[in-house]
Amino acid sequence: MVNSKMKIINLILLMMISSLIIISCKSKNNQAEMAGADEYYTCSMDPQVIENKAGNCPICHMKLIKVKKNNLKAGQIKLSEQQIKLANITYDTLRMQELAKEITLTGKVTVDQNLSEAISARVDGRIEKLAVKNIGDYISKGQLLYEIYSEELNAAQQEFLLSLQKSSTQEFTAAAKNKLLLYGLSESQINQIKISKKVLLSLPVYSSIDGFVNEISVTEGNYVSSGTTLFRLSSLSSLWVEAQVYLPYLSYLKTETEAGFFIPAASEKYFSGKVIFIDPQVQSPERFVLARFQITNPTQQIKPGMLANITLQTKNKKSLALPVDAIIQDSKGANVWVLDSVGLFENKMVITGMQNSRMVEIVNGLKEGDVVVVTGAYLLNSEYVFKRGANPMEAHGEMKGMKM
Repeated sequence: MVNSKMKIINLILLMMISSLIIISCKSKNNQAEMAGADEYYTCSMDPQVIENKAGNCPICHMKLIKVKKNNLKAGQIKLSEQQIKLANITYDTLRMQELAKEITLTGKVTVDQNLSEAISARVDGRIEKLAVKNIGDYISKGQLLYEIYSEELNAAQQEFLLSLQKSSTQEFTAAAKNKLLLYGLSESQINQIKISKKVLLSLPVYSSIDGFVNEISVTEGNYVSSGTTLFRLSSLSSLWVEAQVYLPYLSYLKTETEAGFFIPAASEKYFSGKVIFIDPQVQSPERFVLARFQITNPTQQIKPGMLANITLQTKNKKSLALPVDAIIQDSKGANVWVLDSVGLFENKMVITGMQNSRMVEIVNGLKEGDVVVVTGAYLLNSEYVFKRGANPMEAHGEMKGMKM
């Protein structure tokens, strides 16, 4: 009985000692895990979590990290290296660069009329057969276009056959042959008539040029008069792009001005060309001038009717410039984020000048050598608003020369 009581007493003492040890260790751990007066615990993924002791993030359950408290000024934000990498924030040094103003116009591709040729009927007659029936077909030099029956032409052939008789003079034969040439017969066709001694009742007419058919003005069975346009063939090796240029942009445009062309429908989207014509007359009431550009098309990817975005570059000058994505624009003006030290970013107001599709001129607010965020600027803005509950632009007074 005594032994049982002793065992119970020993067990109670052992439990009390264990409890004291656990309480002591917990107290020490709590004291060790508490943050100092100038420190706090936060999550690298969820920086809005701020705790005064170590533990896990209540949002993502990652282990909290200890950071030093900082006395940030208005317009400043500090990120860890991990946060900078996760946000894909990159920066570059502000320096002098060649900058050109860009003007963007919209135009439409058309046929180069200098490379377009009309094929007309040489004699009165009836189209017996039409060999070309589809607009857009490619026609090679020497390819059959149509066959025509003409009483006038038949009479000219009979006259030529008569001139070949011995009683005829050479002058008469030459005049008869020349008449056939004027009617569109080739030397080989005239020789065929001379050898066969027979009239070609239905005369085949062949193409004298290469090109694409962009107009057909006749059908089989039609009676045509001399001079009637039957086809129009065009080469696509060179094309025109016609654009409407409004008067404020007219001063930047001159003959021979170089331009870049973005044609979405072509497999190779970027081309170059130059201005070849500016209409001297202003179109009313729209108040624009028609400008014509010429572009080469050696691979014939560009087709008439395609739309083109035209970019003109003017006013080349050397100035401090940043990529367009580095500038944040809002109703209060333009601002950028500058890297002051490792992880410390400060929002600065800037005055911008000339701009193109890639770069923006910095007129005031920064100096050469400043390290500026070029990608991720909008993410920094959002992070600042999230952490500080305010727009970073509110930290700035009105900058001289800036329209607010």
